[in-house]
Amino acid sequence: MKLVTPKYYEEFKCIAGDCTDTCCAGWDVDVDKKSNDFYKTVTGPFGDRLKAVSVDDEEGGCTFTLTMEKRCPFLNDANLCDLYTELGEDKLCDTCAEFPRFINNFGALREMGIAPSCKTAGEIIFAKRGMMEFSESDIDEDIALNDIDPFVYMLLRRVRKLSFNLINDTDYKLGERIAAFLAMSRDVQRLLDIQEDEKIGNVLKAYENKDLVDEAIKNIRKRRLESETLSARKLGFPQDAKYFEQIKHYFDSFEGMEVINPDWYKVCQAVDKFYEDIKESRKAIELKDEFNEYYKDRLAEYDQLFNYTIFRYLLDAVNDYDLLLKTTICIVWYIVLKAADIAVWYCNGKTLSFTEQVDIAHLYSRQFEHSYSNFEVYNEMFETNEIYSVTNLEAICLMFD
Repeated sequence: MKLVTPKYYEEFKCIAGDCTDTCCAGWDVDVDKKSNDFYKTVTGPFGDRLKAVSVDDEEGGCTFTLTMEKRCPFLNDANLCDLYTELGEDKLCDTCAEFPRFINNFGALREMGIAPSCKTAGEIIFAKRGMMEFSESDIDEDIALNDIDPFVYMLLRRVRKLSFNLINDTDYKLGERIAAFLAMSRDVQRLLDIQEDEKIGNVLKAYENKDLVDEAIKNIRKRRLESETLSARKLGFPQDAKYFEQIKHYFDSFEGMEVINPDWYKVCQAVDKFYEDIKESRKAIELKDEFNEYYKDRLAEYDQLFNYTIFRYLLDAVNDYDLLLKTTICIVWYIVLKAADIAVWYCNGKTLSFTEQVDIAHLYSRQFEHSYSNFEVYNEMFETNEIYSVTNLEAICLMFD
């Protein structure tokens, strides 16, 4: 089996007790069957401690019962793992051994990366510049049987490569690059939906043509200018203001949301304060422009977010043929992060450090990417709620420029 990782993958090292937000609190610890079987063989006081907090599941694994403070029962006061100390690193369950790594398997290919849900990983991701680069190696593991369509798989690999190229093409503003990325995904999705996969290659060939992309982006600019002119004449205020109003609903909670880290609600409070203070959307546009000027030397951090999300999510469309949903995940990630950045920057007296940027990203990643229930509900909202439509996503991203 071939293993592919971003080149920065090897830079990650857990800093254990020095971490300011332990990964051993806020969520359940799901233990795989192999680890659970071993834990049941442990004797003595530590074996008794394991048995006391283990709740078996139907698949042969178990879940560790969290403390009243929602901490793993093996996380000590120094934020170190008693299970690691007592049994050794090789006896950690898959969940603990892998975090913040993610793994995607595609037959003979395994892809692994690190997620910004861990601050240390986030610092690595956001500090990079330019196109994501990869390392490849062979690993001694059997290829798992699967029902992946090889033709669609190769097409989606080409889609992902093209997505990287579009997002990293700095001849255009990021919003324009996102608009092209979104349009390409929409065009491919239409053919997937009607099972005309053989025509997808023609779509990709068009988006791989730099002259055609340049013409498409010119049309996007023209359409945007015409829309703004019409809006200003009819409504008396820029259309961008309407889309800025929509963004605050991206922070709406839903009933039953799993709270991974309550600090996420501090970010939401900053967003609420931002909208309360500005009163009118025209002022929000002015502050957005001021933020872009303040952040101009670090705007490439958003490119790196896209590199991460495109790598993590796009190829997974081979399993459900829902490329547009994967693209929406990438774009909403960006919209939420940038909107939160602007709000926190505003509430901080118009300053935003790299550490604060990493912290905001890690909180959203935990709420969205590391809660199965939250992730499923968000994805349903992305496909059914009008505020996440292709039109709105494009308009918001263009507005952010």
